This record gives sequence, C-alpha cells and structure tokens, in this order.
Amino acid sequence: MPNRILYILLIPMLLACGSEDVSQPAEPMDSKGSERETADSLMQDNSDFVRLNTSLGQTVYVPVYSHIYQLNQQKTFNLTATLSFRNVDLNRTLTLTRVLYYDSQGIIVKNYLEEPRTINPLASTSFVVEENDLRGGVGANFIVEWESESPVFPPVVEAVMISTSQQQGISFVSAGRVIEDTGGQSDSSP
Repeated sequence: MPNRILYILLIPMLLACGSEDVSQPAEPMDSKGSERETADSLMQDNSDFVRLNTSLGQTVYVPVYSHIYQLNQQKTFNLTATLSFRNVDLNRTLTLTRVLYYDSQGIIVKNYLEEPRTINPLASTSFVVEENDLRGGVGANFIVEWESESPVFPPVVEAVMISTSQQQGISFVSAGRVIEDTGGQSDSSP
C-alpha cells in the first residue's frame, strides 16, 4: 500500500518534467553547415573563455631527451624524439616561425625550420631527432615560436620520446610550456 501512494505522487511529477513536445523528430545535421554553425554558436556562448584563451603568438619551451640514464650515469638508453606541433583552432591558420634545438648547455644544435610554415586549422607538423643523434643530451630542448594574424587557440606543442632495444622499450611525452606570449592576448574573440 505505501508503494502505491508513492507511485501516485511520483507520476504527476515525472509527467511535469517531461512536458516537452517530443512528437517532432530532431532535424538532421547536414554535412556542411550545421557542424560549423554549432562550433560558431559554442564560441559565441563562451566568448569570455575564448577571449581569455586565445593568443596572437607564443614562444614555447619543450624538454627533449636524446638519451636517458639507465642504472647509472655511465649506461644510457638512446631515444628518438619527435616534436609535434598541432594547430587546435577550428577556423584559423597560424604560422610556425622558429624551431630551434638546443643541447644541455643551451647551445643551438640545429635549426629545424629554414622558413616560416603555415599550419592550417586542425593540421599538424613534426620534427625528428634521430636515435643516434646524441648531441642534445639529457637536458636538450626545443624553442618553438609561432604567430597568427588573428587570435587563435594556442597550439599543442609536445615531444614524444621512444626507443626499443634488446626486448626493452620505453616511450613518454614531454609537454611544451609557454615562456613568452609574443603576440599578446587578444581582447576580441576569434
């Protein structure tokens, strides 16, 4: 009997919660405009977030390891390092202007970018330090600079180190850190 009373009280509450007209099917998304419109409306709804989290350019420091120590400082494990640069902005291109590889003493080992490179929305590029190139050492790093003519979401810049040797394998990721906002933050949304 108490369960019956509980059901009688809950039914009107549940009906009130579901009072939307569900007889109309949802409009299907077309393959071209609706997804873009959804992204644009999300950006408009989150304009404060967008404004605070966009930039016109940055300098990014990325730790890289050409080898790591194994057991002691005399035994090392050589690694292949891949610098990955990903434009995560849905709508805007950016320009990669500098990719410099430094050793443990802060001396430039290699300039990986001879001329600026345009990176389209959601596109990526990468640069490789080969496993047998030990010039960087355990304190190696990349300095990556990028810029954009209009505010963009900052790219993802990271290094992936990997190696396999004698049935042993190792891999890990090292995230880039912004050390300078060279273009300044924008006061307008993209």
